Amino acid sequence: MIEVISENFQNFSLGELPYDHFHTALGEYHYIDYYKKYNWYDPIPLHQWRSLDGSWLITSKNSKHILEQNRSDPSSGAFKNVFCVLAHKEKLYAPYQINFNFRLLEPNRLSGVAFNYTSSRKYFAVFFDGYSIKIVKRNQEEITEIDKKEFRLDDLKTYKISINLGDTCDVYVDDVLKLSAQILFEPGKQFACVSKALCQYSDISILMDEKNYYNHLSLKENYNKQIMLKRQKYAPMKCIKKIDLKNFGSGRQLRIAVVDSKPIFVMAQHQKRVMRDAYARLSCLSVFDYDGNILWQDGEADGTLNSALISCDLPFQIADINNDKKLEVIYSIDFEIIVRDLISGKELKRMPTPYVVDDKLVDMPFYRLNVDAIRVADFKGLGYKGNFIIKDRYHNVWAFDENMKLMWRYNHKNTGHFPYIADFNDDKKDEMFVGYDMVDSNGKIIFSLPMDQDHTDEIIFIRLKASKDKQFVLASGNEGLNIVNKDGSIYRHIDVGHAQRISVAPYLGDKTNLQICATSFWGADGIIYMFDCDGKELNQIEQPCNGNLVSPVNYDGKNILCLLNSSSDGGLVDGNLDKVVLFLDDGHPTLCSEVFDIDSDGIDEILCWDNKQMWIYKSAVTYKADEYEKYPNDSFSNYRGEYLLPLKS
Repeated sequence: MIEVISENFQNFSLGELPYDHFHTALGEYHYIDYYKKYNWYDPIPLHQWRSLDGSWLITSKNSKHILEQNRSDPSSGAFKNVFCVLAHKEKLYAPYQINFNFRLLEPNRLSGVAFNYTSSRKYFAVFFDGYSIKIVKRNQEEITEIDKKEFRLDDLKTYKISINLGDTCDVYVDDVLKLSAQILFEPGKQFACVSKALCQYSDISILMDEKNYYNHLSLKENYNKQIMLKRQKYAPMKCIKKIDLKNFGSGRQLRIAVVDSKPIFVMAQHQKRVMRDAYARLSCLSVFDYDGNILWQDGEADGTLNSALISCDLPFQIADINNDKKLEVIYSIDFEIIVRDLISGKELKRMPTPYVVDDKLVDMPFYRLNVDAIRVADFKGLGYKGNFIIKDRYHNVWAFDENMKLMWRYNHKNTGHFPYIADFNDDKKDEMFVGYDMVDSNGKIIFSLPMDQDHTDEIIFIRLKASKDKQFVLASGNEGLNIVNKDGSIYRHIDVGHAQRISVAPYLGDKTNLQICATSFWGADGIIYMFDCDGKELNQIEQPCNGNLVSPVNYDGKNILCLLNSSSDGGLVDGNLDKVVLFLDDGHPTLCSEVFDIDSDGIDEILCWDNKQMWIYKSAVTYKADEYEKYPNDSFSNYRGEYLLPLKS
């Protein structure tokens, strides 16, 4: 037998494996490197684990390092089937044997090893619970028991476990066959430690006989050649601009506009107040040009990561809100809404936010509303976006007219982060889809979806198929991915875990039938799905990192790709979810990424930044680009579904 993988954890330091100690949502759209130097990764963030220790601990006995599941099973509700997972990055292309030493420290909960592993929600596994051995298949929330045999484990004993994979799955305990099932090996999959119980793993190895080993190498080489051939069809990216952000840089709190053919950027910093991200204060708004020159600022910049990183939107937008054919910035700071000229910073309007101290529908410690997000609209049929909404975290939306007078207020179901505003019924007035509700231009509910769990994170209203009406595509957290008809009837519900981000584009090249790309976060981060226009799954992969944006990119004028993130783990994928364009290892910032056509040539640039610098990339070779409709530039958010809708020639 030839050893393909050997892991004794001696290169791991004693203590917890790295993770987000505060279990924040930062990784929804920030790339934060925890596992780059390891051959393993943990794809499970979960807010239910706040104040608890990490999932995985490196401990030792007689100088021998041991991997210990350190969390037990504190998951419940929608996350009851969340296991602690530590996946190995290597893909295996031929049948193999897994050997590992195993000690179970807690009975009645499942713990073991997954194989044919696609993601933390799709795999086969051999599990122990102290009283039996099980072979199970997992597909999303469905966990099917394939075979089971009684077997009592001694908690003081460490067992040698061997799992032989080929046409069958044969499970040996201390070299004695205990269980066997007809399961075919799937090439190109991974393996992982998967556990809901306190337990220990050590001396993990993957072995192949000589024939399978050379077959593995051959298939792996063929796969890599196929990917390299694909990559040769695309020009590499080149860096076209570097901007020093000095002390005014931020996390993914960026708005962009093009004025006189030149990009103008607005960045916001913040200070956290009272409770984590719930009531953040916009502390500095910076407007700067393509060379990093500050045009004007409101507030004082401090340049720290503490003022940059936050897991929510900050309330500011660029829009022509007064219809003077010039752009303004509308933003909220210190319980006021302010409108300023984008270029000069001249103040045009100002109003206090609503008084909420005695408002039983608002959960907030202040006299006035601390605005969570802001968006422009045209509820009155003005012909321009002269109205606007503001909202609190999850309960209320207030709509104001062009004179900053309150028009109406919404309070029904969870609002989610960022309502979708458009003229859905062609009456020359905007309506609002918020959370699970469609609301008319007067704030009245037209329909409400039969959902009330969690909240909707991202919304797209688009024609997925040329022969169909426009539909809503919703990433609704624990309610999954949903395609909804204009009348509120549910066309398709798709279980993807906690649906977080979505995009729609002709990823497979057919401009009449679009694809949906989606990703999950809480309880199963990094799973990237591709669906057809009817919601049928085409493919899925699992990224070994967070911060996957799944944003569509008109890369070179003729190829539509999808941006994951700008790290070495990310890159641009095609409609088959193969990474066909990679970022250079050139020291560029990887924390944040955004897609924007900054030179208005129809071809997208990719902006990469952190709180210190911004680098901008573009395809080294470009072609004349077709026209696409994109999400409007006056409504940026970390919680908007992105799309590229082909326009007719």
